[in-house]
This record gives sequence, structure tokens and C-alpha cells, in this order.
Amino acid sequence: MRDEIVKFTCDLVKIPTENPPGKEYKKCAEFIGKKLEEFGYEVEYINVPSDFLDKLAPEGKGLPRVNVLGRYKSMTDKPVIHFNGHFDVVPAGGGWSVDPYGGVVKNDKIYGRGSSDQKSGIAAQIFAVEAIKRAGVRLKGTVEQSATVDEETGGFAGVGYLVNKGYIAQGKTDYCIITECLNVNQICIGHRGAIWFEVKTLGKKAHGCMPKRGINAIEKMVKLLNKLDLEVRPNIEGRLTGYPVIPDEARHPSLTPTILNSGIKLNVVPDVCIAKFDRRLIPEEDVNVALDEIKAILSSLSVEDRDFNYEIKEILRVEPTVIPTDAKVVRALTNAIKLVLAEEPKLVLSPGFDDQRFIVQNAKINECAVYGPGILTQAHVTDEYVLIQDIVDSTKIMALTMMYLLG
Repeated sequence: MRDEIVKFTCDLVKIPTENPPGKEYKKCAEFIGKKLEEFGYEVEYINVPSDFLDKLAPEGKGLPRVNVLGRYKSMTDKPVIHFNGHFDVVPAGGGWSVDPYGGVVKNDKIYGRGSSDQKSGIAAQIFAVEAIKRAGVRLKGTVEQSATVDEETGGFAGVGYLVNKGYIAQGKTDYCIITECLNVNQICIGHRGAIWFEVKTLGKKAHGCMPKRGINAIEKMVKLLNKLDLEVRPNIEGRLTGYPVIPDEARHPSLTPTILNSGIKLNVVPDVCIAKFDRRLIPEEDVNVALDEIKAILSSLSVEDRDFNYEIKEILRVEPTVIPTDAKVVRALTNAIKLVLAEEPKLVLSPGFDDQRFIVQNAKINECAVYGPGILTQAHVTDEYVLIQDIVDSTKIMALTMMYLLG
């Protein structure tokens, strides 16, 4: 099925599902749904009601959020294995040597935005089941395939919505594999945590020729940045996780200012300065404690400087997520990788976060691993690509994994 898999992956890449804001979701969901119907699945399109869009997809500009779910029942209803992949991609940006939405095949690679992260994973999960069927093997249980939206902006209108509505649930779903790009020879058993937050320093406008009549919000923000640099970052960056987070530098927590905005005119003292921060947590840390560390710094600055006024707003929180290394789905993937690649797979934790948290934390399903064909270091980069052989190998591995779990 190599040629079929390559064509399907290329055709997926050609649909520019950029998020934000969430373009072409309906078209992509229907394209995947049509393939699932062709392969014998009962297909359902799960639309997020428009009343929920502001809350679940605040960066989505009101565009529709359409998820697709296919069910294939074999000999019995149970057990149920659920494969999931997200079809939204980050914006392509400039500087590409190929058309980012051309689905270009060159040097045994498929190029394009989303080729690794993670449309090749969706192709692999669908064709893995088809391989079993074409081989004439009947599976006990039910296979579910979901392709969802918005993972790149939090996943709340995608897997988060499916979990909230009970499509994926404890007692209903036995095993889950999320086909994110963590390299074909690795099994991801969890991810770091994160908290995204915004700090607004408040000042007072004045003419640039009489700055002492105002309070410069930028200067107040500089005080905060300096204090974080001196007192917080050395402390948290000195912590080291005992879990196998990759790459090695991600085994430490981090605090990174990522957005800074201020000022309305060159000769006006700014009364507002806004900074946004990305705080990453190792599994041994807690989101509430991490946020309290920041609040303590802000409070100390307001005591030291009576003109230091601020507001802090939480944007997103993600608790670290880890599943047991002896989970059945992990053991099945391990055995399959050994057979296909003739090597012992690495068990790793992702440096970022993904939709695994909704299934493990919200749905309370520990039998949920992340495994897919894409290359981790190719995610979000210019000239993103995936190796065709990796797609084929991961399809074999997922097919064998089903044989262990549902055969």
C-alpha cells in the first residue's frame, strides 16, 4: 500500500489547514471521512456549536470546528482501540524552497507543512487498520479513528471536546494511540506541563519631553524581567527531571518571555506594557506552585516600588502527564517496533504538550500512548518533511500493535 499511503499523505498536506485561525477544517474533515467510508467505517462529523467557539477556539475568528470520527466494528464490540491525529497545522510562513502546500515528493521524503506534524500520522493510523483487513485477519473489538482540530492552539475544540462529550471515555475506550511526531523508533509516554500567562504593567501617560510627569510602563516591565532573570530562572533551570524527556535540554524547566507590546507614539510615555510568558514544567512540578512563584515576584516588586502596578492573567495551564511504562499499549508498541525495526524502542516524554492530557487526565484512561511516523525536529520548521519509509514502518508497527491488542 506504499503508493496509496504516499498519495493520501500528500493530498492531506495539500489542504492548508492553518491554525490560527483554522482554515479549511470542513474540507479536510470530509476528505478524511470519505476515505474512512471507503474503508468500511461508520463516519460521524462532530461540529462544535457556534455558541462554544469563543470559549474553545478564541483565536479561530468564528470559523467552524469540525472533527471526524470513524468506527469499524469487527467480531465484537469490545475492546475498543481509538486512534487519533490532529489535522490542523501551524502557519507555513516564508522561506520555503518548495510549495508548503504542494505535497511535494523528493528524495524519498514528503515535503510540506504538516507532513511530519502530523498528517503522516493520520495516514499511518488509517492504513494500519486497512492492512489488517486486506490481509484477511479479523479483529476482535472495535477500531475508532478520529481526526481532530486545534491541537496547535490547545486542543479544546478537538480532542478536549470529544472527551467532554463522552466520545472517548473510561469504560468505553480501552486503548488509545495518538499519532504525533515523536520519531518512528520512540514511544511517548507523556509530556511536560506548561502555563502561559500575561503580565500587564500599568503606568501613566505623559509627554516624552516631560517624562517625570508620567510613569513609564516599559520601565516597570524591565524591572520585572530583570528580577525574573536574577531570581526565578536560575532557580527553576537548576531543577532536573528524572523522567526521559527529550531532548536533553528539555529535562529542565524553563521560563521564556515570548511577546512584548507597548507604546502608542514615539513621544508619549507608555501607560501600559504587556508581556506574555511561556513557562514549561517538568513532571515533578505543579502548575499552581509555578504560578505562585511568579506572583511572589510581582508582589515583592509592588512592595519595593509603590508605582509598580500590574495585572496578571492566566492564558493556558497544562499539568504534566505521564502514563505507566507497563501499560498494555506500551508493551504492544514495544513488541511491534522490535519486530519491524529490529531495535529496542526508547520510552520518552515530549518536551511540549499534546492532546494526550485530555485522555489521561480528563477521561482517566492510562492506556494512551503517543506514537507516530513524523520527525520531532521537523515540527513547525521551514521545509518540513517526513521520510516515506518512516510512514510505511510506523503503519506496519501500528498494524502489529492492533494484532497484539485486538488480534
